[in-house]
Amino acid sequence: MGGASDAPPDFLLKLTYLSRHCTTAWNVAGRLQGTMDLPLADVGIRETQANVGAVRALGVRRIVCSTARRAYQTATLYADALQLPIHRTPRLRELDHGNWEGREMEDLLLDPNSGYAQCLSNPGCIAIPGGSESVQAAQHRAVEVVRDVALSFRGESVLIVAHKHLNAVLMCGLLKRPFTSFANYIVEDTRPHLLAADAVDALCLGAAWAASSDGSGGQVAFS
Repeated sequence: MGGASDAPPDFLLKLTYLSRHCTTAWNVAGRLQGTMDLPLADVGIRETQANVGAVRALGVRRIVCSTARRAYQTATLYADALQLPIHRTPRLRELDHGNWEGREMEDLLLDPNSGYAQCLSNPGCIAIPGGSESVQAAQHRAVEVVRDVALSFRGESVLIVAHKHLNAVLMCGLLKRPFTSFANYIVEDTRPHLLAADAVDALCLGAAWAASSDGSGGQVAFS
């Protein structure tokens, strides 16, 4: 009815963007990285320089990234160029690819015993050999980060820098899609992509309602 109480919550007023880290030597070679902590290759550093203008144009005011070296280096190069604060969290680290790490993806796809092709079709139906967590657990931690970012940095547009496969399971969770949609959300490029505002808002509204019920006021700690 036009009163102050009808104004949208302030986390609805800004946008959240998602990107993967820029290119490493193993990306160039087509090898799975997972938990391996590689730096950016020279081509990856050039990618960050090429992407800075896009990050600036989006009005990003803060960056949240994985603690993996390749993601933090990507975020740092953006942040240094644009004078932005960075927050790191291990909850954005890539899926643990276990025994697949270091192997070329093409070889894994050609190996009928690897399970990699089945994982791309539906990562929820297969345990990654030698992996340390389920895909469901990885999705849960990633979705929590999106919610916590939106609640902690209200009124700011934020860029999240993470990893290709983690981002794909995150998108399945955020948009409430089954894991059979996983491959549809694998993004190879490193440019920021806008997360669906209504999906982020739904996460925040649910958390805010729960916080108001328990008296915590909806504040979410984020280092």
